[in-house]
Formats: sequence, C-alpha cells, structure tokens
Amino acid sequence: MISLRKLEGLPERNRARKLMSLLTEPCDPTFLAGLVRLARQMIGESTGDSPLELSERDRKILRQRLAIRWGIEVADWDLQAPADRSGPVTTFPFAVWLDDLRSPFNVGSVARTAEAYGFEALFSSLFTPPLDHPRAKRSAMGAADHLRAETLSLGDLKARWGDRPVFALELGGTNVNEFQFPGEGLVMLGGEELGLGPEALDWADRSYGRVSLPLFGHKASLNVGVAFGVLAAAWTSSHLASVKIEG
Repeated sequence: MISLRKLEGLPERNRARKLMSLLTEPCDPTFLAGLVRLARQMIGESTGDSPLELSERDRKILRQRLAIRWGIEVADWDLQAPADRSGPVTTFPFAVWLDDLRSPFNVGSVARTAEAYGFEALFSSLFTPPLDHPRAKRSAMGAADHLRAETLSLGDLKARWGDRPVFALELGGTNVNEFQFPGEGLVMLGGEELGLGPEALDWADRSYGRVSLPLFGHKASLNVGVAFGVLAAAWTSSHLASVKIEG
C-alpha cells in the first residue's frame, strides 16, 4: 500500500483520486487517520484531530466531497446502494413492457423501480438492452433477481397477455391524477426518442388507454426511468387505496 509521504507527493488531482480509492478499503486506524487528514486538507476543511475510526457514511461523504472539489467523475460502478429490505415484501399483479429503450442505464433503473414498487414482471423488446448488460445490472442493483424478466417480441407478448388490462405511459393521455388504474395489468414504456410504436399504442387504446404526467416547466418530457417512477408510485398507491376501501 502507498505510504502517506508518497501520497502527499502526488499531483493534487491524482492524490484526490487515490484518496477516494483508499477510503473504500479497510486499513490500519493510524493510516486511516492520515488519509482523513489529507482528504480534509484537500477539500478545505479543518483537520483537527483526525479520528482513528470513521463510519462508512463518513467515508462516503469524504469521497463525494473530494470528487466534487476536484471535478472527478464517479463511474456507475463506484456507487453503492443501501442494503435491501430484510423483512417481508409485497408484490402486486403489475408488469411493465420496455419498447426499444436505448439506454442500459434506463433499463436497469426501470427494473429497480419496478421491483421496489412491488411489480411482478418486466418484459422487454428484442431491441432493448438486456438486464444482464453490465450497465443495466449495475443500475438495477440486483432487482432483476426478484423480477420475472423476459425478452420477447410484442406479438408474442400480446398473445401471452391475452385480454388482461394494458395501458401506455405516453404523451396526450389521461392525467395520472385522474387515470383509473386497473387492479392488475401491464404498462408500456416507449424508447427515449421515438416513444411507443403504433402497434403498442393501438393495443393500449383498445384496452385501458394512455396515461400522462402533468408537467409545468419548460421541459416537455422526463427521463423514461423517472417518468416510470412517478407512474409506479401512483399505480401502487391507487391499488392500495382501492384494496383498503373494498376491505
């Protein structure tokens, strides 16, 4: 392992990168105190008496501040998610279809959101990056292990889904705050540039139709993963409210 003296002799940006790396590793308490002292110097904080022990949260804060202070981009691979729920989980008869999304990051983001909101399944088109793509796996944070996931054509999905409810998250639809969500069903998401194709939209229009998110700023659209998160929260809330009323 590099010595503190050698670390201090590195060019500042290289030193910041090295410190960010070392702060992720277990190390001798005295060495850790030296790392903390250097890190705090580099971000302009008072060093004081650098502690011999540092919580994982405090290490993460130092790494983040070094990255911001020195303009160091942090790769997706370096981000660490909170621990998974250890208790019982709730699932709903909900599924999502990804129609030719381009970004593996968005695929993983949708998978993580779907699992977190209790969806049972995620289906994706033949030209959507698979969930085992490295970037999709990273952004999914293990969610794919808890979802029924499958890649198939829209025609095969329609044949398998049958007459169960289907709707589209798409511009020009019913406001999400007024939409009558089904108790079970499939929501379809289109690609980042082109949206859903005509066949998918026709399928939705013959079933539960289209739902849209009201926007009020200059931007007329949201990232597909963010938009799905808003939709998923609204759907599960609606479902839980209806179950409570019926109960």
